[in-house]
Amino acid sequence: MEKYSVVIERPAEADLRGILRYITDTLKEPTTARRVYNSIKATILGLDTFPLRNRVVSDEQFAAQGLRTMLAENYVIFYVADEATQEVHILRVLHGRREWQSLL
Repeated sequence: MEKYSVVIERPAEADLRGILRYITDTLKEPTTARRVYNSIKATILGLDTFPLRNRVVSDEQFAAQGLRTMLAENYVIFYVADEATQEVHILRVLHGRREWQSLL
């Protein structure tokens, strides 16, 4: 079984920092912020094996690009797995209630 390289793209990295900052500063819950951040990051890094196990989005335009999703905490991780290069590109990490189509 070959492992994939997991690449967290800049927008996704900014999303992760934003989640950490929001929970820490706005909600005043630094312990929860760190737990949520670590949980999301562990889920992302777990995509190094079997990244195709998650569903392709139902939106036709994004499905044609191979965009997949998975859940972590209250957040949706959007990513593309490239079988040719054995890479997973994490594109965004968005709260589950956000209108994601306009953000990708």
